[in-house]
Amino acid sequence: MACGAEFGSVAANDRALRRVPPLLVVSDPKVPGGRRASAAAFTDDSDGSPMSAYLQSVVDCIGLTKEHVVHEKEPGWAVAAIPVETLIAEEQNIERDPITAPPEPHPCDPAHALVRGNKNPKGRRDRIAQVSPLVHIVTKR
Repeated sequence: MACGAEFGSVAANDRALRRVPPLLVVSDPKVPGGRRASAAAFTDDSDGSPMSAYLQSVVDCIGLTKEHVVHEKEPGWAVAAIPVETLIAEEQNIERDPITAPPEPHPCDPAHALVRGNKNPKGRRDRIAQVSPLVHIVTKR
């Protein structure tokens, strides 16, 4: 598969793009733009499966943008850019997980990745949130 979307290691200088629902976008006057993702945005899915993200390098390579990550989401949804090197430092493992032939395709499916590791220590999620700026917020649909 093109663009490095095949299974394999993820470069430490890449970024994991995480969709953030409006409820988890919080005000913070200390960050550029005045809003950031809450630490609660960096947990595993409610069904216990690993945290889902999209690799920015693959999104870029397939000619998409950060806006595509929140494709068809309502206003208020955002995209946080998590440095992969931070995930590694916080004892998280990120692995490519391109989605093929899903029942409801998403344009970024080839860039899909999973973040595995214990996310329970709130300090860990806080440190991830602090270095993961919001790079896009849906303002209209």
